[in-house]
Amino acid sequence: MKIITRYILRLFLPIFGLALSAFVGLYLVIDFFEKMDDILGGSASAASAFAYFLYRSPAIIAQGIPLVVLLSVVITLGILKRNRELIALRAAGVSPYIYVGPMVAMALLLSVAEFWLGESLARPLDKAAQRVWDHQIRGHETPILWTQENVWYWGKDAIYHIRLYDQRRHALENVTVFYVDADFRLKQRIDAKEIRWINDQWVAQDGVTINFTGSEPQQQWFTAKPMQLPETPEDFKSIEAAPEDLSWENLRHYTSKLRSEGYVAAPYEVELHRRVAFPVMTFVLALLGINMALRQGLHGGIASGAIVALLLAFAYLTLSQVGCSLATSGLLPAAVGVWMVNVAFAAFTCFLWVTNDQ
Repeated sequence: MKIITRYILRLFLPIFGLALSAFVGLYLVIDFFEKMDDILGGSASAASAFAYFLYRSPAIIAQGIPLVVLLSVVITLGILKRNRELIALRAAGVSPYIYVGPMVAMALLLSVAEFWLGESLARPLDKAAQRVWDHQIRGHETPILWTQENVWYWGKDAIYHIRLYDQRRHALENVTVFYVDADFRLKQRIDAKEIRWINDQWVAQDGVTINFTGSEPQQQWFTAKPMQLPETPEDFKSIEAAPEDLSWENLRHYTSKLRSEGYVAAPYEVELHRRVAFPVMTFVLALLGINMALRQGLHGGIASGAIVALLLAFAYLTLSQVGCSLATSGLLPAAVGVWMVNVAFAAFTCFLWVTNDQ
């Protein structure tokens, strides 16, 4: 490893570690104060509260890496400028690729690490944190058990087997409703292609009702059947097969399966692309931060550079969220909605580098 590379990394890595620690610490403090009433007002133990925040930490780290990398490259180059070291490097004929190259390589490595962290640790531990929060801190029991392929929901008067819940349309797709008595004997079964919330009531469409109360089961087919169910769309809101709960490979398989069966797969396609686009954001923001810092000039302060970096990151995240929302609602293709901000900022970064005379 060259001397310049080692020197740049010895400056960059401590700044990155300090900034990431500050981000995680600030996030946890804010999160604690937001949840303080539930933690201190209930019967939760200190161990449960500690476990909750510990399990949340990997997800917080993954969320903070793009912003922290951006700040780190801006601060690192700001220090080099303040100490006139960039002038010395240029006077010695050192190409900018030599002293920004280590930070670019580290940003690329951190992008890969961010994707790995999200898939291997952050997602499962975040689910564990939610279980600790629901059961040990708030004392709630969840009636939901779901696998990748379907959802089982135990309601007040029935058990539901739901293939897919479309939250936007308030529709239960390919659903079976089992009515049981006090001894858990099956009284009635209703299979429907869809049960949808229409005019403040559930309406089952294209299905069959099977009654088991007589000596023999009795079937009755229907095209539309009002159903008196105690549950409302709000009760079913949490049972949608959450894209964030699946690994990337399982999500890809699940999305492909939904598309092949004719279901609306937009939320899952958006999440599938977002899993990759967000780590790529880390790399793009690092390149953008390098270009902005090099164009700032010798009189540009580190504080002003950090403020510009924060504004850029805020704009990046806001536009990215808008694109994901448009794609989720079906106004844009998933790939376009998720990736357009990365492409736009990458193009802007290339323009800055080509026109940079530093």
